[in-house]
Amino acid sequence: MATTVTSATLKVQIQENIELNGTTRGSKIIHEIASIAQIDERVMTVPTHDVNVLILSSSAGAGTYSTSTFKYARFTNLDDENYLTITVVSGSDGSAAVQKLPPKSSMIMTSPSISGSSGGLESSNQFSDFTAVKASANSSSVDMSLFIATT
Repeated sequence: MATTVTSATLKVQIQENIELNGTTRGSKIIHEIASIAQIDERVMTVPTHDVNVLILSSSAGAGTYSTSTFKYARFTNLDDENYLTITVVSGSDGSAAVQKLPPKSSMIMTSPSISGSSGGLESSNQFSDFTAVKASANSSSVDMSLFIATT
C-alpha cells in the first residue's frame, strides 16, 4: 500500500514540580518514541459497566490496533469526583490486571507485554500481550481522554 503519511517522533513529557518547606523539587523526563505513523485521540464517556477502550489484535480494524505496532497509550480520568476502574486483559490465559484511576489522574502504557502472578515475583516474569483495556465508572458516567500511538 502506498502512503502519504510520514512517520514522526512522539515526545512524551513527564514533569513533577513542588515547593515543599521552601525548597523546590521535581524533575522532567522526555521520552521519544520514533516512527509513529498513526495517532488516535478522543474523549469518551465511560458508563458504570465495562466497555472496551483499547483492543489489540494481529491486525488493525475499527477500534482495534495491531499488537506489533502498539507503542503508547494514555488514559486520563477527566472527572472531578468519580474514579474509573481500568482492566487490562491478558490474551494468553484470560487473566487481568485492574487499576483504580482516581479523578484527574492518568495511566500510561508503553508496551503490550504484561505479567502478573499471585505466586510471587519468581512466577511473574512470564510476559504475554494484552488483548483489551476495559474501563468502567464507579457511580456515574465519567469522561475519559484517550491518546493512542502506533507505528
